[in-house]
Amino acid sequence: MRISNKTKRLLEFLALCGLDALMFAANPRGALYGAMGWNSNRIANRHMRGLQTNGLITLSEERATGNWITEITELGKGLALEDIDPEASWDQPWDQRWRTLSFDLPQEATRERRQLNSWLRKRRFGHLQGSLWISHREYDGWTAEIGKRNIDPQAVIFQEAIAIGERTSKQYVAKSWPFAKINAGYAEHIRFLRKNPPKDASEPLSWFEAESALWRVPFELDPFLPDQLLPSGYKAKEAWRLRKKAYAAWSKLFAASEA
Repeated sequence: MRISNKTKRLLEFLALCGLDALMFAANPRGALYGAMGWNSNRIANRHMRGLQTNGLITLSEERATGNWITEITELGKGLALEDIDPEASWDQPWDQRWRTLSFDLPQEATRERRQLNSWLRKRRFGHLQGSLWISHREYDGWTAEIGKRNIDPQAVIFQEAIAIGERTSKQYVAKSWPFAKINAGYAEHIRFLRKNPPKDASEPLSWFEAESALWRVPFELDPFLPDQLLPSGYKAKEAWRLRKKAYAAWSKLFAASEA
């Protein structure tokens, strides 16, 4: 399902703030309008109802107050975080096996190569060398997914492998993913959150757009490996902790302003 940037930003709010802090969305007005860029009650209500119709959030109405109680669904959370739950990914046990992909596509097959590269990025494969890519995740119908992108499944081979010889699994990790670039992105995101935490309930839209843009740079490159495979100096856990803390703090500021 394709969603707009504004919808994704709202779903991120709900996913990051946590259920206990969601009362800021009970009556979507004021600071929430500013954060989402809505300039009217009618537009906000229509947008929220549309999200409910598409199964991304649930809304219940308190008859006494007319307020909405808003919760994100599993589908909404998956779209907000692109099916990546950072904490669950880090806690996931690893079976010591790599899933590899190798392909044999001619250089002139530019469309197929572009489609395959897009799929590999979406699935967060690491580029080990040449046409060999690796993933720590279990195989999950990948051949069918490749076929849906109009790539000849016969040109792509999936296999399972274990690291033997002198090269360790962490050396595979270091060679396959750009962790220097990933960590640099998270470091910039961390600096932003430390220097510019939400100050009050009326934090402007620009703050949320800047924060989300900084987060997405390393997020899109990060394979979110299990703990046992993470390289030293990995900064995503700190960035994720500070991100949740900042959103929860903002929602509490808003709840206090509404009291």
